[in-house]
Amino acid sequence: MLINSKSIYTFRLLIALPLLLLEARINRSFANPPLEVYGNCATIRVPAISPEGKQVAFIGTTPDGKDLFVNINLETGRRSGSSAERAKARSVRFLSEQYVIISASDTTRYRAYRKYEFDAAIALDVKNDKATVLLAGATEDLYPVQSGLSRITAPLPDNKAVLMSAYMGQYSKRPSLDLLRVDLKNGRGRRYMRGNSNTRDWIAGRNGNVLAREDYDNENNLFRVLSRQDNQWKEIYAKKTRFLPFSLVGSIIDESALVVVDDSNEGFSTVKTLSFDGTLSQPIFQRSNKEIYRLLNDNSRHILGVEFAGPQPSYDVFDLSLKRDIDTLMEMAGGLSVSIRDWSSDMQKLLVYISGSRFSPKYFIFDRRKKSLASFAKTHPKLNDNDIGGIYEIKYRARDFYEIPAILTTPPTLEPGEQKLPLIVMPHGGPQSHDTVGFDWLAQFFANRGYLVFQPNFRGSSGYGKRHTEAGYGEWGGLMQDDVTDGVKRLIENGWADKERVCIIGGSYGGYAALAGGAFTPELYKCVAAIAPISDLVSMMLSTRRESSEGEDSFAYRYWTRFIGDRRKDKAKLEAVSPVNFASSFQAPVLLIHGRDDTVVRIDQSARMHRALKAAGKSVQFVRLKGEDHYLSKSETRVETLRALAQFVETNIGAAASPTSRR
Repeated sequence: MLINSKSIYTFRLLIALPLLLLEARINRSFANPPLEVYGNCATIRVPAISPEGKQVAFIGTTPDGKDLFVNINLETGRRSGSSAERAKARSVRFLSEQYVIISASDTTRYRAYRKYEFDAAIALDVKNDKATVLLAGATEDLYPVQSGLSRITAPLPDNKAVLMSAYMGQYSKRPSLDLLRVDLKNGRGRRYMRGNSNTRDWIAGRNGNVLAREDYDNENNLFRVLSRQDNQWKEIYAKKTRFLPFSLVGSIIDESALVVVDDSNEGFSTVKTLSFDGTLSQPIFQRSNKEIYRLLNDNSRHILGVEFAGPQPSYDVFDLSLKRDIDTLMEMAGGLSVSIRDWSSDMQKLLVYISGSRFSPKYFIFDRRKKSLASFAKTHPKLNDNDIGGIYEIKYRARDFYEIPAILTTPPTLEPGEQKLPLIVMPHGGPQSHDTVGFDWLAQFFANRGYLVFQPNFRGSSGYGKRHTEAGYGEWGGLMQDDVTDGVKRLIENGWADKERVCIIGGSYGGYAALAGGAFTPELYKCVAAIAPISDLVSMMLSTRRESSEGEDSFAYRYWTRFIGDRRKDKAKLEAVSPVNFASSFQAPVLLIHGRDDTVVRIDQSARMHRALKAAGKSVQFVRLKGEDHYLSKSETRVETLRALAQFVETNIGAAASPTSRR
């Protein structure tokens, strides 16, 4: 379907409503659920199914926005739960029918260190209702400030302990990443195998045998993979490089070879095996137009298959019968987005998340034996299918004719282009991330209120291959910003968006893009809202260098230097694309929102922007979220954020009229 086909700048509509669902939904009325329905965290998050497929555990949300852990016995219907008010739960996974591992984090401070996000693994004995924090405070010589303490390397076969990696050397300037055996009952760890200060990762097998170790020497730019053979370490791969040649991710099921994800080719990422004699295989999982988004692996990091990125998930797996059943599952979903979240140990029951156009997102259990898809729970019980907007992927040409994919969300009763609508522009964070055809709480809120929502996957985004990502290197405020601008202009030219009612809203990098829009294309936007934004690239690079123990040799600093530019050589360029230096150019009112506990983008980035806009006499509001981190992890502050955004948008571009379909 081509819109305005006489123009070079055409939109190509790629995703249509599932045919079976179109007639039932297109003319139905919808409600305006309360703002809190969108702002509160989903009532079921990060669910997991037990090895025998008898239990499902998840993090839930109470009506007043509090978190709690819930476990459901699928055979008896019995529910048990416990409060999770303080720690922010990030993931849930069963080790056995008795033990669940909850990965959680908490913003904290250690002595003279700045605030950081401390993460930990909590072993929950669901039979005896006992929770134990692993490693934290229970292991001698543990390095005091580190991340990654929530990761399990492998369970041990007795189901009483797990292997975990952790930095050791409480008073060392160069702690080593060792492998520890951690008791599930008391949380205490003891050294299982020594690493060194260059060790990055460990791979262990199902019986506790150590398969491999990955090292990287920052000072000498030396990447190495070592295999444990005959009780000795043997180097099986080595390369001098400033950036990792591949990522060691696990092993194949029979543990006869390691598995790596290789991003070094010119096109799209691939999965390969690395034999224990150091031979890299040809690609096993690879698609010519799909980026690998996620690996399907068990608790011992045996790789079962991959999920490919794109507007909707797709899969490839080793087991051909499983592949056929996944294809059947996709057909049953009728064109909606299907995300496989977990599975029983025999892979006969899959826990899946389904979302998409005009469909209230739900979790289902797919029984492969019965070929049945049973609804488990809605993530937002107060949202009906009629309340969900249409979600589409479109593609358009930027000013240099480069093709940009994007996600468009329309009000529930409208198709793209049926009415000229006020526009919300929502560039994603990262920037190495991408938006998809799935439920987005912020996009759906505004679409439900009658706005058109535009989410461009500009150059620098992930999910569309190495070329698309690398096209964004050095282009903050340049081509990456032009891609956003050009998409907005195409929507206006095609009559889909009202040029007098455009607001840009973004978080993290998207917050930078929002501020850059206000600074460098001020005539385009009537309001600018930035959540946890970067406003000053030079100060960001300086803080990244300062906060890393390895300074300019750190992965983080090298990554941002490649993506943004060198803070010395490119200083003038970085200053020229930093919105904080162009406060006088803003025409639209600005809303800044930032968590006080943000350890990813420090709140001083918003504070700098606030001071600059105030000094320039511009209209600016600054909302500081108490106790909130970078990710809007808490229902209370997400609701506060959404309330501020809704009021700000309505004040500056007006409330959208109730949309009605002409069909």
